[in-house]
Amino acid sequence: MSDIERYDYAFDPEGDAWAARLLRRVPGGASVLELGPGPGAMTQVLRARGQAVTVVENDPAALQALRPLGVQAVEADLDGLAWLDALQGRRFDAILACDVLEHLRSPEQVLKELSGLLEPMGSLIISLPNIAYAGVVAALRAGVFDYADKGLLDRTHLRFFTRRSIEQQLMDCGWVPLAWEANRVPVAQSEFAWHWEAIPDVWRQHLLTGWTDFDVYQWMVVAAPARDSRDWETVQVRAEASQLRAQLQALQLTHATEHASLLEHQKAFGEARQLIAQFEQERDSLRQQVQQLATDKAALEQACQDAQEALTQERAAMAGSSWRARLARRLGVD
Repeated sequence: MSDIERYDYAFDPEGDAWAARLLRRVPGGASVLELGPGPGAMTQVLRARGQAVTVVENDPAALQALRPLGVQAVEADLDGLAWLDALQGRRFDAILACDVLEHLRSPEQVLKELSGLLEPMGSLIISLPNIAYAGVVAALRAGVFDYADKGLLDRTHLRFFTRRSIEQQLMDCGWVPLAWEANRVPVAQSEFAWHWEAIPDVWRQHLLTGWTDFDVYQWMVVAAPARDSRDWETVQVRAEASQLRAQLQALQLTHATEHASLLEHQKAFGEARQLIAQFEQERDSLRQQVQQLATDKAALEQACQDAQEALTQERAAMAGSSWRARLARRLGVD
């Protein structure tokens, strides 16, 4: 596999791929210095956005792929000084060093020189593999530290970093980290999956206890020269204040909408209560009518029963006497 094949890939600029997330850190319209772009997967996106891009690359095949993109190409090794001479007097709004510093013998020397290539309030965006990835730890437990054609143990990696060592090196070289972002890759989906699965589950759980960054495959950091750190703090405070104002306005809008909805619900609830009270009154009235009808029915049934008994008695009395006696009784004659 050639170098250009290893670093040639496609991605959706609007998606969640790591390269897309890196490019979202580049301000729109910014002039960009891209270090070690390879065949230009990210460069193409920057150019499609109409941004001016200058690249520093030493791979002839990569340079051949980059030239049709309309970039200014500096053919040089970053471990040397020729690229600095070629960029003498130039300034850029953003510098991209994505998965580059780990390939250099002296990344600290490059970092020290880069601050002089930035416009005021410019930013450096770097991406570095995280050697403290849980998969690497799992492989080390098995005594394995094998280099490969690509990945965290790419055979061309000369330096290895953790978040702490990245931060320390940046500060030692005159940079202030402004923002961090992690590229998290499940260990079971990495090149170290077999080593990870080989660890007993109880050991895995113990290893992960309190280790929030165990699945960070790469770190991204946005940094600014120390000279600009106070200005960047001001910008960040203003940005946070603007974000808070937007959130407040959104909350106020939501509150107004919910308040209006609450008033509608209260109105509907009030009307429902009135209807319920009316129904309860009608129900009580109907109950009284039912009770009265029940009383009248009972009285009528009793009267019918009394009349029936009287009629029965009279029939019995009439049945036991002659017609003359019955006539006399009816006429009141003894």
